[in-house]
Amino acid sequence: MPPARLVAVLVLGAALLAIRPVTAAAQSELQAWLNPEMGKQIPRADYRYTFYPERKVQDQETHFTMTEQRVTLFAPLYQDSTDEFAFAAKTLYQDIDTRARFPEAGGRFPSELWDASASVSYRHKFDNGWTGGVALTVGSASDEPFNSVDEMYFRLVALVRVPQGERNSWLFSLIYASDEEVFGRTLPVPGIAYAWVPSDRFRAVIGFPFSMIQYKPFESLTLDAEYFPIYTVRSRATWEIFRPLRAYVGFQWDSDHFYRADREDKDDKIFYREMRLYAGIRFDLRHIGFEVTGGYAFNRFYFEGEGYSDRHDNRIDVGSTPFIVGKVNLRF
Repeated sequence: MPPARLVAVLVLGAALLAIRPVTAAAQSELQAWLNPEMGKQIPRADYRYTFYPERKVQDQETHFTMTEQRVTLFAPLYQDSTDEFAFAAKTLYQDIDTRARFPEAGGRFPSELWDASASVSYRHKFDNGWTGGVALTVGSASDEPFNSVDEMYFRLVALVRVPQGERNSWLFSLIYASDEEVFGRTLPVPGIAYAWVPSDRFRAVIGFPFSMIQYKPFESLTLDAEYFPIYTVRSRATWEIFRPLRAYVGFQWDSDHFYRADREDKDDKIFYREMRLYAGIRFDLRHIGFEVTGGYAFNRFYFEGEGYSDRHDNRIDVGSTPFIVGKVNLRF
């Protein structure tokens, strides 16, 4: 990558954040909107390093090794009891060592993949207690980010929270993402969900396009589960050993996608699917936290196509592997 483009990617990634896929973007907004209080956002940032050791590529005479670095940043621009402006940023960089090739397209798998994005958001609380807002994201996920507009994505998330009683609420959303297709077309996706919060120990959001449950059977244990269509599932159990130290175990079934700059079909993307079991510990002080996670990743595969229905074509299967993650969190 030319030095000028590398600098541009790092600067943009350090400035603002967008979360992929679009359902995860909706989740980020949802977490804030479940709390009707305004004006209490704090600046925060984190750095995460992940290592996947060398593993065999199925049906090819080569191996696959990857390290991943991710930096995120969130900062409120202005906030009071009725309005919140904020920006966020993310830069993801994957360094890949492999000679794997896509079986049908014939192209060699990229040696690096990037995802750098920027978002700004606004939230307002109306006199009747309703809360409304919007988040706009611009980014690029590719082996050559911002090479052209064909390697960029644009996303818009709009949400409205309508209170129902003291604790509960309806959540109405509209999500548009230029890199996501519905029935073969890029269309806005409306959503509706109900947030049920009967106590401080239990909350559930049931609806479309996201659902989640959080339950604290007792003060030191928290159970979380999240689902985003179609194949994204996350669950975690967190145990607070004592105030700064927590331990957790969990399962994730996640995905990601990137644009290869030299692809022949501009609608094609490199998709990645992975399941993982993991466990870790986190130690938090007032302004800084440290986290170490280890686990086992399986059902790992890449494919290049227009959507998940193409997953059996042009596919690269990578062997299951242990992995390790180190993370530093900052709060200002």
